[in-house]
Amino acid sequence: MKFRKHLILFAFLINSLAIATAFCQELTFTEAPENYRLYARNQNDSAEVRYTGKVTKGEDVSSLTLKVYKDDVLHEIQEVPLIDKAFSITSKIYAGLHQFRFELFTLEGQKESMYMVADNVVCGDAYIITGQSNSHPSSTLSTYSSPFARSFGVKTGYEPYSEEDKNVRWGSATGNCPGLEKEVGGWFIKNPHGVGVWGMELARLIIEKHQVPVCIINGGSGSSSIEENMLYPELPSLETSFGRLAYRVNQAGLKDQVKAIFWHQGETNTNTVEGYQSYPANFDTLKKDWERVYTGVEKIYLFQLHPGCGAKTEGYYNELREIQTQLADTYENVEIMSTMGVSGHDGCHFSYQGYLEFAERIFPLVSRDFYGEQPTSVITPPKLLSAKYVSENEVELTFDQVIAVEEKREANGKMYFLKDQFFFKKELDSAFVSAKISSIKSQGNKLILILEKAGSYPFVTYLPGKFYTGTDEFYEGPWLTGSANSLGALSFHQRPINPF
Repeated sequence: MKFRKHLILFAFLINSLAIATAFCQELTFTEAPENYRLYARNQNDSAEVRYTGKVTKGEDVSSLTLKVYKDDVLHEIQEVPLIDKAFSITSKIYAGLHQFRFELFTLEGQKESMYMVADNVVCGDAYIITGQSNSHPSSTLSTYSSPFARSFGVKTGYEPYSEEDKNVRWGSATGNCPGLEKEVGGWFIKNPHGVGVWGMELARLIIEKHQVPVCIINGGSGSSSIEENMLYPELPSLETSFGRLAYRVNQAGLKDQVKAIFWHQGETNTNTVEGYQSYPANFDTLKKDWERVYTGVEKIYLFQLHPGCGAKTEGYYNELREIQTQLADTYENVEIMSTMGVSGHDGCHFSYQGYLEFAERIFPLVSRDFYGEQPTSVITPPKLLSAKYVSENEVELTFDQVIAVEEKREANGKMYFLKDQFFFKKELDSAFVSAKISSIKSQGNKLILILEKAGSYPFVTYLPGKFYTGTDEFYEGPWLTGSANSLGALSFHQRPINPF
């Protein structure tokens, strides 16, 4: 408590000094650090902190002195003379769980005066999360905070970015939000420095395991379609979700240094034929805009949707999920993660614990891609590679890894079986046909579907779109999973079956 009081007193004294000196001198900056700023580290694990500008008032100012403290220990001193009233000072800081303080002094005659202080500055990695509601859940249970987890600005969703919002700069990231009364929610609440539950958990995992500070900027908008996330004019506009996010990232000085974008979106696009059919082209446009605006992006991580969460009883859920898998196959820098089997699903959103699972699932991929971790087991969800008849009534599904079968699961007092979650078609985009499976068996990375009767069905689908067949109960398993990682297999739709 005494230490906290001393910090408050110190801040008061610094502000008083700055006000006092401002009457006799003034510096205009084109670059300067800010309190709580995260500088993105470069390939040398460092970043340059710059002061550039001019002295616009104070005829007797002859030089500037910069004192840099690392974890409250004096780390560096630089004295820089003025040239035609201009100055340029550069200090290098290194990534790690360290906080830096920058104190800038002016020298007038023999009098040295503190002009400004930037405290709690760190060097680390920057990421973006965006999409619709499942990209930015808040929770009253999300109490984790860290001096090394940062964010910038206000997550506004659809609301305008006001002048008051513009005054919100750097701060500590949070998974909670103002005025939240329910355990999970906040889909449409303005949230300064809000990164969402799983964004906060991802930051925690990176900080604790890899010892690197993290900035996450979340631009999610509840219920938004992909079209509403795309609207980006050539000049940045605060009238669009894309524009508001780009404004925040640019103001943070991270426009060219975001490592990856995490994308959870698609539920709204399951409602219409046009919504899902235009998705591949729209994602291509969105991806190009991301890479044009955020030039440092190396990876895009997208989540395949869980069954459910669409306005229509009979929406295009299978179709959209299949498209998401195809997008990951189309683009080399796009990685996909399954949400199948994530706990606490309520038909659209997830429990606090379920959102923690989002971070736990994607974290190994991030560790592999950005922190040099070599996986010792499979870290991706099972993906179907091929399907073929091996006899007149047996279909062999081959996956990219060894699989595990959850044969049955009880939901709402009724038992459901995995063998009943595979569906067949005679023609593309036609109705499913009645083709019952008597049993299933797994053999390493293969799953054998044994039909009750011999038949020739050219296409197979795994999982219902939204509900258990013939019910209005949201699908919650059983699941096909990876044997080594328990990740739910990616669903697939209308995949061709090679004939016997």
